Amino acid sequence: MICKVRILKLILMGLLNGKKCLEYGCFKCCLETEMILSYSDIHRIIKLGYKLDEFAYFDGHYWRLRNNNRRCYFLSNDGRCRIYKHRPKGCMAYPVIIIESEKEIRCGVDDYCPFSNEINLKELRDGCKILIELFRELGEKIIVD
Repeated sequence: MICKVRILKLILMGLLNGKKCLEYGCFKCCLETEMILSYSDIHRIIKLGYKLDEFAYFDGHYWRLRNNNRRCYFLSNDGRCRIYKHRPKGCMAYPVIIIESEKEIRCGVDDYCPFSNEINLKELRDGCKILIELFRELGEKIIVD
């Protein structure tokens, strides 16, 4: 139930809801993706009728989205996500990412996204909450202030 409330909040905001991406036809984040999948992401996608080995691979630590010809498995020819309403948590949070350094682990904005400078503080916080939830589901201990 908590996850649904967070998703509904994101629908009302500017960048995390994908409106900018659709408006400008941007799918840069869907190219050569290395998106980590949670167990609930995998379960949700399998329920749509996809087979795990079609859309994901295990890198020895995490399950990740598979690419076909450098494009996310779910990216259609017209640049839209075929499972957008059911997309992985990491995709929901993007361009918010976890940034690790020797000194800290924190949430930040991926400057690879052409619209990264347009994210607001609320979106950053909400994206961070989604990522913390994702990593906790995977058994990772992420503490972000």
